[in-house]
Amino acid sequence: MKKDLPRHLPATIASSLPAKREVRDKISKLKNVGKMRSILGDSAEAIQQLLEVGDNDSATALIYKKSLQTIIDSIPYAEATIRRTKGARGVYQLNSLISSMREVMIDLQNMQDRGAIGDSLVEKIIRPSFLDVGMHIVQEYASVAADAKNFMAPDDWKAYKQVLAKSRGSISEFIQREYGKVKEDSRAFLGR
Repeated sequence: MKKDLPRHLPATIASSLPAKREVRDKISKLKNVGKMRSILGDSAEAIQQLLEVGDNDSATALIYKKSLQTIIDSIPYAEATIRRTKGARGVYQLNSLISSMREVMIDLQNMQDRGAIGDSLVEKIIRPSFLDVGMHIVQEYASVAADAKNFMAPDDWKAYKQVLAKSRGSISEFIQREYGKVKEDSRAFLGR
């Protein structure tokens, strides 16, 4: 994919883009990214591209990650200023950076907590409901089979029993597939 990139996209940006995404024209207005010493700036184009293609979840995760890395990388400079000036300068900046770091960490934790709520929702509400639906279907099939057996000749019953088993298996696979889909979609939705 990197061979097909426009010349104006630095390799660091191209390497942080997902492999299956089509790279479009440069969106970020940052210049000389290669000469800059910037954690967030190095990923600006990748974030812009993710936003452009509508992959907001990946863009948000990348923003949080790079923001936290930027803050962590900046704290030593504020700390060094405080030590060099014996506390005359840099205290406010250090407190601001630490507060920003805490806020980003809280946001990240909230994202993880919502994902855990999704897991709990699936296990306590969705899964039991799907199991109840499945059990009810099995019971109804057993009842229909018992009633049908009384009205059929043994050869007809044998053929009907195979059709019934195939139908029950098909419904079971469908319910299992839908449960898996609801489970993943719930986690993804709440994990945003």
